[in-house]
Amino acid sequence: MLCCRIFSVLMASLSISLLLMALSTDYWKVSFAPAGTSHSGLWQYCMNTGLAESYIIATRVFLIMASLVALALLFFLIATFMPSVCGILGKPWIASVAAFVAGFFILIALAVYTAETWKEKTSPEIQVSYEWSFYLGWITFPLFILAGESRAVFLKLHHFNP
Repeated sequence: MLCCRIFSVLMASLSISLLLMALSTDYWKVSFAPAGTSHSGLWQYCMNTGLAESYIIATRVFLIMASLVALALLFFLIATFMPSVCGILGKPWIASVAAFVAGFFILIALAVYTAETWKEKTSPEIQVSYEWSFYLGWITFPLFILAGESRAVFLKLHHFNP
């Protein structure tokens, strides 16, 4: 059961690191044109009005909420190593739920971003593709699900073998 706890902490730490890296970098999309290349992200993305599109704002909000829930997840995962009076089911259950909620927020954010950028019209001589920050965001989704699932396995093992 200790290996489940350690695995959860490692998955959560890796997920938070990758999520914060994806959130803070500006390599979500790259455009290749005859005049050169350009890249954009969640923070470096402006249209003619100088304001970010609503889907960019929604993606930012859900990824920031996922980051906050992920930090709470890490707190509760570390707290599971410390003895407590509230019993064994309190902190692991909260950590498991937090991992799934963070994954759900990431799924919403990236689904919105993907759906909106997929249908954008570009000039025929400009080739647009997703870049590494975008893929880092998608990688964090299954990692949070793995962190939550390992907590759920720990809860089942502890429930059947007290």
